[in-house]
Amino acid sequence: MRQDIIHDPAKISWILNQCNILHLGLTNDHGAYVVPVHYGFTQQNDGSFVLYIHGTGDGEKAAALDSGKAIGFEVDHGHENLVYTPPSPTEFNPSFMSVIGNGLPERITDSQKKANALKAIIHHYVAKSPVAIIPDEVKDINVWQIKVSNITARVSSPTKSWQQALHLNQPLNRGKHYDENGGLLYDDFADQPVDNDSEDSDASTGASTTKD
Repeated sequence: MRQDIIHDPAKISWILNQCNILHLGLTNDHGAYVVPVHYGFTQQNDGSFVLYIHGTGDGEKAAALDSGKAIGFEVDHGHENLVYTPPSPTEFNPSFMSVIGNGLPERITDSQKKANALKAIIHHYVAKSPVAIIPDEVKDINVWQIKVSNITARVSSPTKSWQQALHLNQPLNRGKHYDENGGLLYDDFADQPVDNDSEDSDASTGASTTKD
């Protein structure tokens, strides 16, 4: 069994809060497919999770969610921090945190529960709703809840802030850290930060240290 799988609901909740897009794993007559959606969530008293999504009520996604079949889901975040650990040329990995799981979707029909679900979605992205959400005014919006059956998380090549927030024991990856454009941010083995404006290149990878 893998030692880096996270089951702690508090840590999973923290990771869910960092991510922005939920990927639904659905099926139809053509096979399996993935749909990205915005989402919100709540954590129940027993530690279990309920996810909330909304969308049109007459498409393939709605049909899959209304089928009564269990669906899969995934969220991820933090790939901006790339770490290259010499001397192995294959040790070039992005940091990331992710949550995967499955659960049973159910369309919400009660107006008050629907309003609460929409608040959870909005509050996932902003601290305060820009407008009041009144149950009678959202009765025609299509909203689903996903009662999570199984859920786990994983963190790879954690940054120092992730390590502190999640109380992780796994060590920080030491090496050369790059941004998403291939620019060298800093080198753990160097005495001082690298100037991103230099035209230097990494001899091991051929990656330029100059940002676009």
